[in-house]
Amino acid sequence: MDFSTPPARSTPPRNDAPSFGAHYRAPASDRIYPPGIAKVVFSHRIHSQLHFKSLEKRIHTADDLTYFMSTVAYARIQFLLSFMSSAVAAIPTPKQEDCFSPGISGILAIFNKLEELIESIPPITGPRRFGNPAYRTWISAVDSTIEVLITEMLQRADVALDAKIELRGYFMGSLGSFQRLDFGTGHELNFLAFFGGCLFLGVLRDPLRADDDPESGDTGGITGKEILWVFSRYFQVIRKVVRQYNLEPAGSHGVWGLDDHFHLPYIIGAAQLRGIQEKHDSIDDGTSATYPPGSMLPPTTKRKENDYTTYGMPRPAAVMNRVVVDEQKDANVYFSAIAFIYEVKKGPFFEHSPVLYDISGVPSWSKVHTGLLRMYNAEVLGKFPVVQHFGFGGVLFPWTPFNGGGGEAR
Repeated sequence: MDFSTPPARSTPPRNDAPSFGAHYRAPASDRIYPPGIAKVVFSHRIHSQLHFKSLEKRIHTADDLTYFMSTVAYARIQFLLSFMSSAVAAIPTPKQEDCFSPGISGILAIFNKLEELIESIPPITGPRRFGNPAYRTWISAVDSTIEVLITEMLQRADVALDAKIELRGYFMGSLGSFQRLDFGTGHELNFLAFFGGCLFLGVLRDPLRADDDPESGDTGGITGKEILWVFSRYFQVIRKVVRQYNLEPAGSHGVWGLDDHFHLPYIIGAAQLRGIQEKHDSIDDGTSATYPPGSMLPPTTKRKENDYTTYGMPRPAAVMNRVVVDEQKDANVYFSAIAFIYEVKKGPFFEHSPVLYDISGVPSWSKVHTGLLRMYNAEVLGKFPVVQHFGFGGVLFPWTPFNGGGGEAR
């Protein structure tokens, strides 16, 4: 189902939608390894041969937007969406920080510092509809400390410091607009690029599991649990920023947008639940009572049974049930995003979030996930007002044609 054009629906969502068939193949191990397209820096031997540079905006016309879709940068963004969706399948969001790799610990340290700054810079009092000027003070404070934090992250991971010029640009771009006092999917895209850059550089690898040969190109892999923790922390911090400084939606379609600020949590969360559904559907009929790894708890008297499958997974229509949303928000990124909507918006769900309401009527998480990816390509990567602000560097997301291995800059 393509969600790029919101479908009309005048009836409540069905809670008795049938399950769908799927073919699930369990991964060989918990750690997922990127293919060749994602391997940018593979050893210290070639660090000196790479030319990291300040990000530059290259999308100025409709022709530039068309060219963008043929670049290495676009191919790597597509890879990240697919890679992350596969990695988080059937994995619940971690409830607490684990013993993660040094690089991931470095990213989490950045988020902790951002939260400290939020607490230390309160909003300016006085009537205003959108955009508290204190947000600019917060951004300036982050800007003055982020280079040190990224440097520490790279040092922890034993990665060349030259990369920080591009990583810094993407991270600062992921926090919203200093000029417009807004936040939207274009900023979210910058965080995807920051995360992808860290992945490509090997920042996120586990040194204890990395290949012994530094020239082999092994980034050490990453787990779905680690991906979920990093993105969950990012969404948590940004939601605090949006609430604290009352940031305006950037490029919002009004009620006919998926969400005022976010898109990625829905893709990631739907992938989590899609994986549970596919694992269950792969079980033989005679063993259907066995809960697959990562499944949610079965229904209790507090729940509406129609909102859960027989093996305890919430259905897409369960977003209409506040009790289910509260139960699932800590285990699933999709429901966490829905919980935030209930927190900041009032009135009937179908009025303030009609697109998400229509999606709740889709019969399976597989179709929800596929539709959300199509919508992301159409409404984020394919929209000039969004991607015109995206920056291109010399290594991580270059403005070069993709021909299977990169190419010369246009």
